[in-house]
Amino acid sequence: MTTPLLKVTNLSKQYLTGYKGFTPQYYDALMPVSFELERGETLAIVGEVGSGKSTLARILVGAEQRSSGDIFFEGEALESRNLKQRCRLIRMIFQDPNTSLNPRLTIGDLLNEPLRFSTDLSAEERKVQVIDTLRKVGLLPEHVNFYPHMVSEGQKQRVAVARALMLNPKIIIADEALTALDLSVRSQIINLLLKLQRELGLSYIFVSHNLNIIRHISDKVMVLQNGCLVEKAKTEDLFTSPQHEYTQRLIQEQSQFMQKR
Repeated sequence: MTTPLLKVTNLSKQYLTGYKGFTPQYYDALMPVSFELERGETLAIVGEVGSGKSTLARILVGAEQRSSGDIFFEGEALESRNLKQRCRLIRMIFQDPNTSLNPRLTIGDLLNEPLRFSTDLSAEERKVQVIDTLRKVGLLPEHVNFYPHMVSEGQKQRVAVARALMLNPKIIIADEALTALDLSVRSQIINLLLKLQRELGLSYIFVSHNLNIIRHISDKVMVLQNGCLVEKAKTEDLFTSPQHEYTQRLIQEQSQFMQKR
């Protein structure tokens, strides 16, 4: 039996909300959740606002500390890797490139930053890798001199994808990364991500509330409600025969929304 690329066991997150007398009070943002992600596989995490899906994504990428549970990468505890190693293994594409891309840096500088801080590459080697990555996402070498405001929304998202690729990660987490894009641009970015997955063997974790996108791109789905994992299944099984009433409602609401459009 092969070792999964990523294995998560009983991962949870609590936030301290205050004290009642001398007793600390906590909010359970994420109840214990367990799952596995294989090489070249796409896992979707779905749920409404407040479901805990973004909290889970932030814990996996290292932006939040977990309250309990274990994360294993290729069979080894993730915390045993140093921060530089961890940054190279799992990268994130954020929802809005207009806020995640520093407007004061050129696209070349934005892509160079993770290489400068997390590798020992020379300036010339970094430049070569930046240009190579721009080409991979369908941009031109000349874009290194552009600032984010000088390119279209679709090109900004391609820059965000390029930045996630810079350290040659094994896993990319996309937190609502396609939500703000119009349909034609969204389709282009989805096709780009699928192409990169085939070429580079990437594994994806997609965090989204858009079930149409999820059904198209994912291999399996986890459904979260109020911080709890309520259902986990292969994508087609979940859409054709949802078991939990919350999942059934999400699918029905998405279907009704699409019929009105």
